[in-house]
Amino acid sequence: MRYSLRQLRYFVVTAEALSFTAAARRLHISQPSISTALADLEVSFGVQLFIRHHASGLSLTQAGRDLLGQARNLLKIAEELQMTAKEMDGGMTGVIALGCLVSLALPLMPGLISRFTADYSGISFRTMEAHQDGLMRGLHDGSLDIALTYSLDITEDIAFTPLLALPPYAILPRTHRLARARKVSLADLLDEPYVMLDLPHSREYFAALFDSVGSRPVPAYRSSQPEVVRGMVANGLGYSLLNFPLKSMRTVDGEDFVVKRFKDQVNATTLGIAQSRTMRPRQVVHRFASFCENAIRRLQFDAA
Repeated sequence: MRYSLRQLRYFVVTAEALSFTAAARRLHISQPSISTALADLEVSFGVQLFIRHHASGLSLTQAGRDLLGQARNLLKIAEELQMTAKEMDGGMTGVIALGCLVSLALPLMPGLISRFTADYSGISFRTMEAHQDGLMRGLHDGSLDIALTYSLDITEDIAFTPLLALPPYAILPRTHRLARARKVSLADLLDEPYVMLDLPHSREYFAALFDSVGSRPVPAYRSSQPEVVRGMVANGLGYSLLNFPLKSMRTVDGEDFVVKRFKDQVNATTLGIAQSRTMRPRQVVHRFASFCENAIRRLQFDAA
């Protein structure tokens, strides 16, 4: 080979920073060392990777964008080789780049990481909470190894492992007139004040549930934060719709709400694991994916 893993590492870090100065700071080396290494890499590849802008940083050429994912993949394979050698001595090490849908991050991601690292202390995580589009970009360009998300807008180059069907439910103030009902109907809620979880995909999914009753609710309040939505409901501002299993019906400000299933036939979303089909997963990622499958399938819905 006419290039080195060191040069590929410099390329990936510089492509992420789009600045020689920032990349040098992150890599703890001098800026001229990075510039020289990347110039040599461009000669080895026979293509220009960066456009150098005077006093305004860098941008990737099309060739640079095309090669970035492959460079990340090759570095991961090299890391796996080193990790495999270390495992022969009984350990497991590595960094997992984990993405999680914003609305799932708080109730799902911390517990999974904590339990996994309790068994594999040599593993660390680089995490990203994002909307679906951001997660798909991360999987496509190799900056994410794995993502925990819903089966929404999954493209053919993404492998999705379905784990858990999550039917929607209503949350109501504890003093609401329907709080004692065993189940509620969509028609019961249509004219009530609606607190909308204002996230891409989620807002359309929940609103579309009402198409069966002929009209969609008009939000009285909106928030992109599930905890804020629950707080608004618990404080009597309206009802909302969610679908992730809850462990508590109390908000951070100490107020309570109730959870009600629907009488209607409603479409469930599917929670699962997404990975790129074009990136070869490392053994540590396989191990974490298997762990997530077992842990997520045991989730229980604590509803009244």
